[in-house]
Amino acid sequence: MTLPMSSCPGCGLELPLSGHVYDRKFHASAECWSVFEEVLAKEFQNAVLFGQVHQLTVDAYAVQHAGGRHPDKSVCIHLTGLQLVLERGLPPVEVPQRLQRLAGRAIWPHLDPPSDRSALTIFDVALADSPELHASSVREWAAQVWRAWSTHHDVARDLAKDLP
Repeated sequence: MTLPMSSCPGCGLELPLSGHVYDRKFHASAECWSVFEEVLAKEFQNAVLFGQVHQLTVDAYAVQHAGGRHPDKSVCIHLTGLQLVLERGLPPVEVPQRLQRLAGRAIWPHLDPPSDRSALTIFDVALADSPELHASSVREWAAQVWRAWSTHHDVARDLAKDLP
């Protein structure tokens, strides 16, 4: 007997259909969102892990799940978060205050998602069996998502240019 599967519209992750309802802004399936929540719970339970990668987890997930009802503002802010860490080299814990300043903008560009968003997904992070592997999985996933969005790197750089 084959289980009915769900395919996430944002990242393509296929998981057994859970019957859960998903009503958030991200372009995600209920099953993928559930995995994201599990990963966030791991990060909230470990202060060192939270400081090392939580911002990257949130930014990578948001950017990878652009499309559908996902607001342009959110996609732009989270892509800029990836730029601040991965290109500028800021520690993830220094990013939220900068993104809060950026959020005051009134007008946001629309960024079409790339056709190839990344081979890695939140599921790869969820499989990590140690904090070290979790952190390295998040970093690699975030880097893949950032590379997949290369056509919009200049937009993220422009949005970040006035952020100290």
